[in-house]
Amino acid sequence: MDTKRPALLLLCALVAGCAATYTVNEPYSAATIPPSVPSKTVASNTRSDSLLIGLAFSGGGTRAAAFSYGVLEALADSTIQWDGRERRLSDEVDVISSVSGGSFTAAYFGLFGDRIFEDYADKFLYRDVEGDLIWSTLSPASWGKLGSRKYNRSDLAAEYYDDILFEGKTFGDLIASKGPRLTINATEIALGTQFTFDAAQFGLICSDYASYPVSRAVTASSAVPMLFSSVIMRNYAGNCPFVLPPWEEAAKASEDKTTRAYKLVREMEKYADSEEMPYIHLYDGGLTDNLGVRPFLNRLALSGNSYQLAKAMGVGDVHRMLVIVVNAQSEMGTEFKQTDLDLTLGQAVDATSSIPLNSYSFDSLTLLRHTFDGLANDLTMRRCEDWTATRESAAGCDDFRAYLVEVDFDQLPDKKQRQMMKHLPTSFRLSVDEVDSLRAAGRQILADSPAYQAFLLSTDKQPPL
Repeated sequence: MDTKRPALLLLCALVAGCAATYTVNEPYSAATIPPSVPSKTVASNTRSDSLLIGLAFSGGGTRAAAFSYGVLEALADSTIQWDGRERRLSDEVDVISSVSGGSFTAAYFGLFGDRIFEDYADKFLYRDVEGDLIWSTLSPASWGKLGSRKYNRSDLAAEYYDDILFEGKTFGDLIASKGPRLTINATEIALGTQFTFDAAQFGLICSDYASYPVSRAVTASSAVPMLFSSVIMRNYAGNCPFVLPPWEEAAKASEDKTTRAYKLVREMEKYADSEEMPYIHLYDGGLTDNLGVRPFLNRLALSGNSYQLAKAMGVGDVHRMLVIVVNAQSEMGTEFKQTDLDLTLGQAVDATSSIPLNSYSFDSLTLLRHTFDGLANDLTMRRCEDWTATRESAAGCDDFRAYLVEVDFDQLPDKKQRQMMKHLPTSFRLSVDEVDSLRAAGRQILADSPAYQAFLLSTDKQPPL
């Protein structure tokens, strides 16, 4: 027996591992999806142009993934009469903005559509994903890879998510599928700002949006610091013909330096110097926005004009807008209130992370509600002015209604059920009963929402032709 053979094999594995590297985002090319893809992405043969449905899925591990999945199930069970035909609401979803755990559900639905109702629960929700990732890290087959400077735990996780869920699909595949537009959100840790996986963000860094793997975007969106490593991207800014939209140029040139628009443009500018910032390090999107609502608020702030933004996104003639925010916000355990002992390390970490996150989420929701209060009136007024000036008739310009639906655990009528949902761990391992309870809660809360019921009733009136 050759006693040197095992050692030789191990050495070969380690050497091979040293060559392992993360998937690098490609630079801009002529085939790149342009940085101005409209909200509808690619025209669907079925979705109505006069109806806009947007979903926001929060972070929160499997808890958030299952809760948002329950809302999708409810939409699949709901039909309306619109544009002269019966429509299933899940087929009318135009855009999904997601964070962390919610990104798994958003991405799978965006890529595979109705297939999510057949196999997603078994593939992901009921799976001990956390245990699988731990064993994958400990596996000798991974040692060589993880020994490389350019390959880390998040790269391993992205490969795992591709194996069990995403099948190597890219954002180009998403566009070809004619599914809803995905806005997957992460956090650029050096800048402390939100990084959105969409065509506009990729245009800013002069990178190819279409070729980027969806699995890596989802991994970045859910990469909790300390538990996961950062997802690394190259910054190619300055090497493509990207230009800011006119309203963003106006915000940049403004003399008023106190506006949100000015702040947002300046944050975008930080990516412009690729020599100063050649690499982008991404972590969990919940660090900057755990609800996934900031992209909408930011774009509205940058445009300063709801109708201008609607036209730029290809939805200027929309008559009904439904936005559903699925908030799987947790509530930290407070057992320490019953004792005079100091907090454990785990309790202290939980408190210091959840307190600012929950406070920021509250502020985001407050801003969103305030925005919605004036959105319908502002868009209607500006659209009627535009139609009067540019069309033979402005009839129907005032037929616009916007509905904001919030789906969160506080809306559950039973106190014990609310407490149970809020105290479920933020992990990727829940029991089958816990997952099914979350799915049922998502369906129930949406169905019981007065705003959702008002939207359904509003669809009885057909939009003007």
